[in-house]
Amino acid sequence: MDGTIEQGILGNSKLLVGIGTKGHITHLFWPNLDFAEHVEASFAGIYTDKAGFGWTTDPPWSYSQTYIKDAPIIRTIMHNHDIGVDVEVTDFVHPKDDILVRHFRIINRGKDDINLKLFYYLDMKIMETLTGNAAFYDSDSDSIIQYYRECYFACGGDIKMNGYQCGAHSDGGDAFTDVYDGKLEGNPLIISHGSKGINTSQFWDLGLFSPGEEKDVTIFLGMGPDEDNAISSLLTARQNCYKGLYEDTKKYWKDWLDKGRKVKNFPEVYRRSLITLKLLSSKEWGGVIAAPTTVPNYRFCWPRDGTYIITALDRAGYHEEAEKFYFWCKIAQEKRHHVHCGLKGDVLVCSTANGKAGGWKQRYFISPPMVGPSWGPQIDETGAVLSGMGYHYRITEDKNFLKDNWQMIMKAAEYICYMQDDDGRDGLMCRCFGPWEEKWARHLYSNAACYSGLKAASMIAKVLGEKDTWMARWDNAANRIKKGIEREFWDADEGHFIKSIDPIDKTVDTSILGIVIPFSVFSAEDERVKKTVARIEEAFNYPIGGIGRYPGDVYYGGNPWVITTMWLAIYYNYLGNTAKADELTKWCIEHTTDLDMLPEQVHRDTGETMSAIPLGWSHAMMVHYILELEKRR
Repeated sequence: MDGTIEQGILGNSKLLVGIGTKGHITHLFWPNLDFAEHVEASFAGIYTDKAGFGWTTDPPWSYSQTYIKDAPIIRTIMHNHDIGVDVEVTDFVHPKDDILVRHFRIINRGKDDINLKLFYYLDMKIMETLTGNAAFYDSDSDSIIQYYRECYFACGGDIKMNGYQCGAHSDGGDAFTDVYDGKLEGNPLIISHGSKGINTSQFWDLGLFSPGEEKDVTIFLGMGPDEDNAISSLLTARQNCYKGLYEDTKKYWKDWLDKGRKVKNFPEVYRRSLITLKLLSSKEWGGVIAAPTTVPNYRFCWPRDGTYIITALDRAGYHEEAEKFYFWCKIAQEKRHHVHCGLKGDVLVCSTANGKAGGWKQRYFISPPMVGPSWGPQIDETGAVLSGMGYHYRITEDKNFLKDNWQMIMKAAEYICYMQDDDGRDGLMCRCFGPWEEKWARHLYSNAACYSGLKAASMIAKVLGEKDTWMARWDNAANRIKKGIEREFWDADEGHFIKSIDPIDKTVDTSILGIVIPFSVFSAEDERVKKTVARIEEAFNYPIGGIGRYPGDVYYGGNPWVITTMWLAIYYNYLGNTAKADELTKWCIEHTTDLDMLPEQVHRDTGETMSAIPLGWSHAMMVHYILELEKRR
C-alpha cells in the first residue's frame, strides 16, 4: 500500500509540478491543482562517445537536492563517477505564466575530453488518459507538441534540437528505447491507438567538452488550451530566457514572503511551510488541496484540512488567501439538501429525503467545487469552516467580510443545529464519521468543532446586529454541546475524556486535543484535559519516536504522524512547557525530507517519510506552532 513518492513542489497556484529525488517529474497538475495530472514519466539522459547512453535516473548516478532559499526553485545535482559528468538541474514554474523551466548545466569533471549529447524524455497521459493522445514535431517552433482535447503542451529548448522521436510504448519506434544508440529516428507524428500510450524524446548534441568545461541547455514546457497558446507560452519563455524567468520567480516569492509576518523561531521551516501552503491554494477558485498526490489520492479539498491550512496563512498575514478560500466555501456549500445517514442494524443507509441545506460534504474537487468521492457526513467539516471564519474576523475586524458571507454563515449554523440530537443525548451532535473518516459514532472531536463553529456564528451575529434572532439561539446550542460533552464524554471513573460514544470507544486518540486546539471548548489548564493528555502521550512508544493517531492504527501500518505530534507540541506550548514542545517540534523537523517537506507519516521503525508528501495539514500545524511560539515567548 505504500506508494510514497518523495518530492518537492513547484507552482503558481494554477500549475503544480512535483520533482522527485532524482530530478524527475513526479506529477504535473494543470490547469487546476487537482485535475488533470498529465505526466507518467519525464527525465533526462546522457550519451557520451566513450560510455554510450544512460538515463540520469539509473545507477550509477548519485543525487543531492535543495530548494533555493525562500522560493519554490529546486536544484538537483547529479553525479556520475563512471563518466566523470555532473548535471545540475534548476527547476521552477513562472509565477504568472504557465511554463515549467528546466535548466540543465552539464560539467565535465573528468580528466579527458568527451563528446556529449543531452536527451530529454517526456511520457504523458494527458487528461489522465492514454486514449486519444497525439504528438508531433513542429518545425516552426522547434518543439514537440503533445495534446488531447483542450490541453496542449509544447516542449523545446533554448537552442535548436538535433533530433526528435514521437513514438509509442512497446513499438519499434518507442521513444524510450530509441535513444540507446545516441540517435533518434525522427518520426514526426504519433497518435495513440487503443490503450497504448505515446512518448517523445529529443536531444541536443553539445559537442566536445574539455576537462572542467560546462555548457547549458534550458528546456521549457509551455501549455495552453490550444496549439497557438501552448506555442506562444514556449516562445515567450524563450524570449525572456532562463535568467530573466529565474529572477522574476525569485522576486515574486521574496515580495510575497515580505507581506507576511516574520518570526525568530524556526524561520527557514516557517517560510518553506508558507510557500508550500500557498502552492496548494488555487489562485482562481480559492480552494486548497490536501496534498499534490495521487497515491494516496489527496488532491481534494477537505473543508476541515482547508480551514487548518488557510487559518495558518491567515495568522501569518495572508488575509487575501483566506478570503478566497471562504469564497470557495460559499460556492461549495450544499444549496438544496445534505445527505442524512443512519444505521439500520450494521448497515449504513444514506438518504437525501430528510436532509437540510447549509453543510459541507466530506471532500471536493476544487475547480470548480464539485463533490468528490465520499462515504458519509463529517459534521466537523462544517464546524471548522465557521470557526475559521470567526477567527478571520477577530484578526482583521473586516465587517464587510461578514456581511458578504452572512447567508452562508447562517445556513451553516442552522445546519449544525439541525444535526443536533435531542433523542437521549441532549444537545450533542448526531452520529457521523469522525476526523479520521473510519468510524460511525458521536465523536468528541466533531462535537468540539461544532461548538466552536456555533460560538463563532453567535459572535458574528452579534457583530452584525442579529442579536434577537440568531445570537442567543446559536450560543445556546453551543452551550448545550459543551454540557453534553462534559456529561457524556468525561469518564469520571477512569479520569479522562473518551474518543466517542454510540458506540463507546475509550481508545486513546490524539484528535481529542481538538477540545483545546483549535476549538477552545476547555482550557489547556483544565485538570481533566491534563489527565487526558498524559494518557495520550503514554500510549505511544514508537522506536523512532513521535505521536500517532491512536494505538492499533493500521493505516500505512500505524505510524507517528506530523499532525498529531505537532498537536501535542502546540498543547505543551499553551501550558508553557517549552522544553517538551520544542522536543516534539524538532522531532518533526528532523523527519522532513531533504527539501524540508513535511509528510503525513513517519515510518515507526525506520524513520522514513511516508504517505502524502508534502501534506498541507502537516505544514499548517508547523506554522500554527511557530506563530504560537512567537506570541508566548
